[in-house]
Amino acid sequence: MTPRQRVMTAMRHDEPDRVPLFYRDVPEVRTRLLKELQLQNFDDLLEHFEIDFRWVEPAYIGPPREDQATGIRRDIWGIEYKYVPFSDTAGYWEVLDRPLLNAASVEELHDYAWPSLEWFDFSTLAEQVQQYDEYALMTAPGYASPGIIQVIETLCGEQKAWTDIAINQPFFLALVQKILDFLEPFVDRMLAAGGDRIDFFRIGDDYGSQQNLIIGPRQWRKCVQPALKALKSIAAKHNAFYYHHSCGAIRKLMPDLIETGIDVLDPIQVSASGMVPAELKAEFGDKLVFSGGVDENELLSKGSPDDVRSGVIQLLDDMARGGGFFVGPTHNFQDDIPTENIVAMYQAAREWS
Repeated sequence: MTPRQRVMTAMRHDEPDRVPLFYRDVPEVRTRLLKELQLQNFDDLLEHFEIDFRWVEPAYIGPPREDQATGIRRDIWGIEYKYVPFSDTAGYWEVLDRPLLNAASVEELHDYAWPSLEWFDFSTLAEQVQQYDEYALMTAPGYASPGIIQVIETLCGEQKAWTDIAINQPFFLALVQKILDFLEPFVDRMLAAGGDRIDFFRIGDDYGSQQNLIIGPRQWRKCVQPALKALKSIAAKHNAFYYHHSCGAIRKLMPDLIETGIDVLDPIQVSASGMVPAELKAEFGDKLVFSGGVDENELLSKGSPDDVRSGVIQLLDDMARGGGFFVGPTHNFQDDIPTENIVAMYQAAREWS
């Protein structure tokens, strides 16, 4: 099978020749892997592990997003970040300013500098699609794989976001609509520019903590679900599956996610409450395709390569029988995960049967 055939077979809930392999990392891990495995670039790394997916996005041609003098970066929503190292080899991007932290009225949203479609060159997608034709194609992390809650939390701060959804819903709903006013034509043009060949439109929004939902189902249905359904409709128009990322304990929300129309749920954070792979497969495996599942909290970061191999085999026994599963980590590979454990993870997955 080609990588795309393999993925599409799993999407039909049939077993392909082997389980499809998914990949995600942080930049520090990618740099380390390229060096230790003596590879030249990211495509070489994906080929080395036999990853079945490739990621595409329109080229950004808008206002400069990084100040070379200060190192400060600005995303398309106007949020500024600065890199903060926490070790000799790793760090994170810290939010410096939340532009809508003090906004409270719908009128204030009208004057905000929302992103523009003119900031993107959608014509570059045709070449990317052609280059990766044999792979399953997905919208890339970042602006091509947006979120709703994620953007609001970053613009306003988490505390204000959750306060607004409880006591200032007109403002919250107006903010959702402003985000959707950009995302709907953006997603439509992006998928159309890919010639309806982009297989997965990805949304990244977290609805769970380690123990429970961070938003109640009733509030989620009123304030978030309609926007997701609108984006799902656009994806379906372009023959793209809806791939949804949400960390945390989201089992209680899965019936609502299914009703929304999601096709693939990622990353199956197995350390979170209720996220037991075999139980999820039994309860929802006929309605969803699952992606992820290899634990980073303990297994990949603290286990031996043999532990990793055993864990992957158990996960695939629970999730991959009958198709409907892509194997990958439960988060981006972090800097505390040894190279040999990443190698062991993909080797075990390729050899499982």
